[in-house]
Amino acid sequence: MDNQIKEAAWALSVYGAFSVVFGLLIMAWPGITLQAFLIVLGIYLLASGAVLAVGSLINRHGHWVFGSLIGLISVVAGLYVFSHPAISALAVLSLVAIWAVVVGVLQIAAGFSTKKTSWLLVVAGAVYTLFGFYIFAKPAQGALALIWLIGLSVVISGVALIVGGYEANKLSKAKR
Repeated sequence: MDNQIKEAAWALSVYGAFSVVFGLLIMAWPGITLQAFLIVLGIYLLASGAVLAVGSLINRHGHWVFGSLIGLISVVAGLYVFSHPAISALAVLSLVAIWAVVVGVLQIAAGFSTKKTSWLLVVAGAVYTLFGFYIFAKPAQGALALIWLIGLSVVISGVALIVGGYEANKLSKAKR
């Protein structure tokens, strides 16, 4: 058991170190990060759409018409992402902004829905809502802020993993 903890400690620390490096790279090159995301999104839409459309047409069981249509729409969306990357980035960013506003409003409502107001939930909801409105108001800066938030969260979780690996290693040595 002690050996497993020590091995896990090493793996957590290395995973954390990779996370820190990855997060710093995201923050160092936000433009490349956005381009890479759009490329991966385009490839995903093309590949998954083609597989779903062809698979549905070949099998023709159940809801094969819907599967074929979803696949075809996905392929068209993938082609659109590649042919219009700026508009695609804005569309994805708009979806994130809508999500943030809706989640934020729901969190605020949830915070006020109990007898004792949950102010932490209200504050978290306000942050989401304001962030969503910020993205709508300033899409370019919102995209940069979103990429930075992703990078920062990866760095913070990486540091936490490194510390967790260190603590697990200390624990395995203490059990000897």
